[in-house]
Amino acid sequence: MWELVDALESLPVDYRDVLLLRDFEELTIAEIAERMGATVPATKSRLHRARTMAREYLLAE
Repeated sequence: MWELVDALESLPVDYRDVLLLRDFEELTIAEIAERMGATVPATKSRLHRARTMAREYLLAE
């Protein structure tokens, strides 16, 4: 469990926010984009990068 917290804390703030809003708050990509003042494509990209970075962090442990 703490590994997941560490992985989330290692992410840049924008990436962490997108990941938390999507996977824990279950907002849609459009809702996240609106909330963060970003475009839908940029939000999708941030989410993909956040998941990749978190996965790499967890696999490196």
